[in-house]
Amino acid sequence: MKNRQIYFFRRPDGNPTAEVFQERVVDVGVPGDGEILCRNLTVSVDPYLRLKMYERRSYTPPLRIGEAIPGRAVAEIVASRAPGFEQGERVAIYGGWQQYAVVRAQAARKIDLASFPAGAWLGPLGMTGMTAYAGLTRIGKPQRGETLVVSGAAGAVGGLVGQIGRMMGCRVIGIAGSAEKCRIVRDEFGFDACLDYREPDLAGRLESVCPEGCDIYFDNVGGEISRQVTARFNDFGRLVVCGLISQYNGQQPAEATAQDEFMRLILTRRLTVRGFIVSDLEGECPEFEETMGGWLRAGKIVHREHPRYGFEQIVPAFLGLLSGENTGKSIVHIAEEKSA
Repeated sequence: MKNRQIYFFRRPDGNPTAEVFQERVVDVGVPGDGEILCRNLTVSVDPYLRLKMYERRSYTPPLRIGEAIPGRAVAEIVASRAPGFEQGERVAIYGGWQQYAVVRAQAARKIDLASFPAGAWLGPLGMTGMTAYAGLTRIGKPQRGETLVVSGAAGAVGGLVGQIGRMMGCRVIGIAGSAEKCRIVRDEFGFDACLDYREPDLAGRLESVCPEGCDIYFDNVGGEISRQVTARFNDFGRLVVCGLISQYNGQQPAEATAQDEFMRLILTRRLTVRGFIVSDLEGECPEFEETMGGWLRAGKIVHREHPRYGFEQIVPAFLGLLSGENTGKSIVHIAEEKSA
């Protein structure tokens, strides 16, 4: 058996292009003791991979030239040498951008595709959902009646953050990148308002929708949007830094005066600022899967996907994600399911 695999070919200079990646065909691996061989059905493309393309220290090691691209996947077990894992069972794994993967069984999570589709296990029930849930509840600490602002509100994490915030009694304001995305954020995700950051006078429009200020800002974007939102903070506001996608392609940092003003706001308004990686908080949320699953079954959470189909669509899906093409969770279905 052969395995199609996408690997890291060269480091990008600025915006990544398709030439950053190459495809190769390798032998399918053989599982050892405690391992399972899986056939990837659906793979996730995530913006954190852009940070791994820099050769610098970060919260995750940089990609090496020639390394297979990592990523989460929903997969079917083809062969098992691990007790309790059987051929045909479905699992969520770090399967990467390839057709087959050998993984440690202890790192695999059994899932039920009859209860929720593959995209849900990669979205609200996966890392995306945990990021939104843990970041908001454990760091944002929302209280009923507070105002929550979410940038990247039409994205996979941002859309969930706003919905969770609404269920916790917050007034929720989104920021997104087009009139259509703002419509989806308001009409489908249930935000109280959503602002198109591409329109002029974001500061004035923020003041009009947040007349009493902002208590929590869940930041997925960084840059000028974040500078405008933080200026609206109330005393003892909380800034949850989840992502800085506006800076991922190497844009120049903000001028020093803007940073100085931000630090002044932290002091004078006694703000809590914390950046986080989802792995920091996973152990603090044992209730996550039960809670999120209950919300999905009850229709309290809207799960929106941005799907593509076919192995050759993985790279275009990732590039589209970085350019803001997606609304909701970006996934690629690369294989048909077989009966268990």
